[in-house]
Amino acid sequence: MIMTVSASTSMTPQKVATLPTALLMSSFVSASRVGASASSFCLRRLGVETLVLPTVLLGRHPGWGTPGGGPVQAAQLESMWNGIQAQNLKIDAVMTGYIASPEQAELAARIINAVKSRNPDALILVDPVMGDHGRLYIPEETAQAIRDIVLPLADICTPNIWELGYLTGQFAQNAREACAAAAAAALPSSTLITSVPFGSDIGAVLNRPATSPIFVSHTRFKSVPNGGGDALAGTFLAHRLNGKSDRDALSRAVGSIFEIISKTADSTTGEMPLIRHQDALIDAAPLKTQDLL
Repeated sequence: MIMTVSASTSMTPQKVATLPTALLMSSFVSASRVGASASSFCLRRLGVETLVLPTVLLGRHPGWGTPGGGPVQAAQLESMWNGIQAQNLKIDAVMTGYIASPEQAELAARIINAVKSRNPDALILVDPVMGDHGRLYIPEETAQAIRDIVLPLADICTPNIWELGYLTGQFAQNAREACAAAAAAALPSSTLITSVPFGSDIGAVLNRPATSPIFVSHTRFKSVPNGGGDALAGTFLAHRLNGKSDRDALSRAVGSIFEIISKTADSTTGEMPLIRHQDALIDAAPLKTQDLL
């Protein structure tokens, strides 16, 4: 049977639900699942339109050897940002990750202020990617610019426990000490601290002034691939943009990244198997949370 629609028949266009949009300013590393290659994938897989400003363009993670490529000049990034602004898009969140220079930090602050002027409800997440295991891996002046210029504009920040120590001057040994350090330094209202020791396990704690911090832990891995922090920050932001509470976003995000890292042994590349195990971003079991009273 062939069905026809007469010219007089009225058809009402179906409205398509608007997806949240995030602007991500971080590294682009072609052959490694780190930086924007990790966090943008997680955001998009969870239904967030993601615009990327690449702070560096590298062939691979420097941990593998000479990466190739190099930083993107702040002027070039600003030109790209001007093009994005010309599209008149509603941006619901800004996430900063790896920042390569003080000039890029200053640009990040200008971008955040521009987004907030258009959308005061936009979420700002700063992942202060600057170091681990007792050392900075960006220049001191860049780390100070992130701390002094970008971080004060954040609603959420996601340092690992060593970065928290650098930012606050207090190098915590456990979740309670980490929360105390974040509170004393007046870090953003939600501070998600990763790589926090918890007995023989490890976990993440979300410090929130005026309410109990939330902690989630899991079995400690003998070794972990690079990119877990980038993926976790992107996943947590995606859940928040999709309306999840702090507690739900934390348990889901950590549960997903825990499951993906658990599968790293299945990978022949030594990288996070984000593509192969992407369904974990959707259906991994949330990890149980607890309040730190």
